[in-house]
Amino acid sequence: MGLGNPAPLGLLAFGMTTLMLMYVETGWAETEFEYVVAGNAIFYGGVGQMLVAIFEIIHGSSFSFAVFFSYGAFWLGWAFVLVERAKDYSAFGDASYPTGMTLFLIQWGILSTCFFVVTLRKNICLIVVFVLLSTTFYLLAAATATSSLAVKRAAGYFGFFTAVGAFYTGVAELINEEWGRHVLPGLRPILSPALKDISKEEIQKLTSYDKKSNSMFLQFSGLQVYRKEHIAAIREGVKTAIIDATKDSGGEQKVHVIVDYKNVSIAKDLEEDYWEMTRFLERHYYLSVRRFCVSSFGTRMGGDNQQQRNAAMSECEGSSAKNSHESTAKLEEASG
Repeated sequence: MGLGNPAPLGLLAFGMTTLMLMYVETGWAETEFEYVVAGNAIFYGGVGQMLVAIFEIIHGSSFSFAVFFSYGAFWLGWAFVLVERAKDYSAFGDASYPTGMTLFLIQWGILSTCFFVVTLRKNICLIVVFVLLSTTFYLLAAATATSSLAVKRAAGYFGFFTAVGAFYTGVAELINEEWGRHVLPGLRPILSPALKDISKEEIQKLTSYDKKSNSMFLQFSGLQVYRKEHIAAIREGVKTAIIDATKDSGGEQKVHVIVDYKNVSIAKDLEEDYWEMTRFLERHYYLSVRRFCVSSFGTRMGGDNQQQRNAAMSECEGSSAKNSHESTAKLEEASG
C-alpha cells in the first residue's frame, strides 16, 4: 500500500505547539500555561514530528527528515526539562544557566539558518517560516543574555508569526493536494525546469504500461503547457499509448492511471482547455487515477525508480471502475 504525504502533519505539529508556547512568550498567557504546552510538546510537537520524520526518510527526503526529527527532538527535550525542574527533588535544582541557554538558543538559530538556505530551492512558504524561526531563536538568545523583557516579547511575536506560517503551509498543502491544483498560494517551487516543446511522440515516450494490473504510468514531471498544441499533443499521446497498450486485450480500452506531476505548470489562459482535455481522457480511457504526491519539502510520494513505480501500479489492480469519474486526473500547475 502506498504512503501518503506526511509533511502537513509535521508542519501542523510544529506550528500548533510553537503557537501555544508563544502565548506565554508574548505575555498573553500565564507562565504556568507552559505545563499545558509541555504535554502538547511531548505527544504532538515531539513524537508527532519524529514519526513524520521517519516517514519522510522512507520517502527519500533527507532534508525534511532532518527538519522534523530535529524540531521533534527539540520539543521532547524542552518538555522533559520543564517537567523535571518542577519536581521537588529535581536534578536541576534552582540553578539557572543564562550563558549555557544563550549558547543553546544560538546554536538552534544557526541550525534554522542552515535549513533556511536549503529552502531557497523550495518555496516561499518555507522560506518565510525559516526566516522567522531563525530570528525567533536569535531574539530568545538575546533576551536570555540580557534579561530583557522587551526582547523576549519581540521574540514571542516573531515566534507567533513563525507558528502561523507553519500552520498555513500545512493546511495549504492539504487543500492544494485535495483540489489537485494551487488553491492557496505560496507553495509553487522556486526553481522551474526549462521550457521544452511537447509532441504526441514525446508524450508516448513518457508512458509505461503494466499489463498485469492494467495500469499506465504517466511520467509528466517537468512538463510546461503553454500552447494549445501542447494540450492536443498530450491528449493524442496518452490516447494512442492506451490504445496501443490494450489492443490485444480484446476488451474495453481503459486503464488505471498513475500520474507524476512534479513541476508541471499550465499557462493561466489554458487552464480550462487543459482540464477539459483531462476530463475527456477520464471519461473515455481511464478506469481510475492516482497521483504521485509532492510535499512542500519536495518529497515525491512514490519515488523515481521502476520498482517503486511498479509498486504504485500494483495498487491499482482490482480498483473499481466507479472511480473513473474522479477529478484527480487534474495535474497541478506546479508542485508544492
